[in-house]
Amino acid sequence: MIVRRGKRLGNPMAFAFGMAGVVLLAASPLGSAYAQSSTVAPVVDAPDAPPPPTTATIAPSSPISVTTVGAQPLAQLDLFSAGRQTGLGQDLWKGSSADIARIVIPTLADAPLSPASAALGRDLLATASMAPDGAGNDAALAAARASAVLALGDAEGAADILDHTPGVSGSAALSRVAAEAALITGRNDKACAIGDALASDRDGIYWLRLRAFCQALAGKTDMAQLTFTLANQQLRDPYFARLLGALLAGGADAGDASLRNGLDFALSVQLKLDLGPALPTASRAVAQQLAGSPVAPGVPLPPLAGAAAATPPPPPPPPTEADVLNALRAAPNFSAYAETAKAMKPKIVQLVELKTALTAPVALATAAIVANDLSDADKIRAGLTVDGAGGVDVLDVTILDATLAAARGQPDPSLIGRLVQLGQTSDSRERNRAQSAVMLLAALAPSLDPGVRAELAAFSLPADGGPAARLIAMETAVGDGHKGEAGLLAIWATEAEGEVGPGLDDRIRIEQALARLGMSANARTFAVEGLAQLQAH
Repeated sequence: MIVRRGKRLGNPMAFAFGMAGVVLLAASPLGSAYAQSSTVAPVVDAPDAPPPPTTATIAPSSPISVTTVGAQPLAQLDLFSAGRQTGLGQDLWKGSSADIARIVIPTLADAPLSPASAALGRDLLATASMAPDGAGNDAALAAARASAVLALGDAEGAADILDHTPGVSGSAALSRVAAEAALITGRNDKACAIGDALASDRDGIYWLRLRAFCQALAGKTDMAQLTFTLANQQLRDPYFARLLGALLAGGADAGDASLRNGLDFALSVQLKLDLGPALPTASRAVAQQLAGSPVAPGVPLPPLAGAAAATPPPPPPPPTEADVLNALRAAPNFSAYAETAKAMKPKIVQLVELKTALTAPVALATAAIVANDLSDADKIRAGLTVDGAGGVDVLDVTILDATLAAARGQPDPSLIGRLVQLGQTSDSRERNRAQSAVMLLAALAPSLDPGVRAELAAFSLPADGGPAARLIAMETAVGDGHKGEAGLLAIWATEAEGEVGPGLDDRIRIEQALARLGMSANARTFAVEGLAQLQAH
């Protein structure tokens, strides 16, 4: 796969949830409506919910009131306080513009982002912190945040946020995000309870489909068929119709799995379908969940409750290098390539363990790095030389070394020097590759030798036509120490380039900005992404 710049790519892996109006906030956190049910699965590692306020109703357009218990006032609720610890700190949004947050965050639920941009968005929005100044009780922004966290691939984070957000059952938009997060994390009972607790729009198409699925799970086949018919009268979805129809028929004629959303995923898992072939069209949330799941695509899932034990299938044949390379090369864009690399990780591990003779070791090692498997990338790299022996290109190996160094945050000056020398070639394509690799790695270096700085300043690299105003605003936010705002502006600046990610000079500016803010892990992710794209996959 050769990644091309300048083309805006569609994103089949993002959820697009409409955020309708401002959310009515009730007084108790999500879960109170269904916590009494013994079938609801608990949220793993979720912190205890804060005590609910004692007042009951808040007007949609009014701020959240400070409530009192006796004579003791309670602190004002901050809707960004739910989340996880990402290392970005509780003061992540201190001094950040709420207006920029209101512009950018709602776009992230359906923006076509590269893996590095999506990872930055997940970290920013999943962080438990104080909200941007003046937005602590902005219910619409809180809803957009939860929707974006799910769409960017953090289903567990979205579930945790919504478990500690008041008024979810009064909002169809928030409840839908909560239900999808529950389905994607394998908590079907919880998703069904969320649907039962919904106080508005219960006859919307999504809720009819969820209800039909839940009724089928409960063995209420006739009710499920009736609800299914009502859903089809509103809008027929051939994927959902095929999968639910198969579930109602006892699993017959299910066809291929679908991973477009949580409902499709839950149905495909329930039907024990092979999930691997559907990965290229998976939503980012489903793909991320599968990447960290002990149930790898293609591995049979446990049987349904009450089902007869099935004869275990024979073990799969050993993987071949061609299987992995063909899957990687079939990816239509870098985002799909990254998800495919994660899915292929077990096969790459096996190839390394079997000491398979590789015909494309750099491609396999690069995929291992993208899948965050540095150990196996190191093992593949150990069998290569940098003198062209064995038919391996010297520049390819050196860029591989740079990618490993970037992943570890170790921009070795001698490696930078090697790349500088390789950048002296008369071959324009190879020169641009080498010089681009130098810049991406050097952006992570705290300092450079004077001679290297002179070499870098003399490079002739193509300029990007990126959104300069957003990058200037990002650098201003960095100078003022507004970490959350700078991160949002960095993501916003990459949206125009879609799943390929930013061009070279924009990418380097983002790397340097994140590094200055102490967000070194995210800076490394942007560097690795750029370096991986320099290889012809």
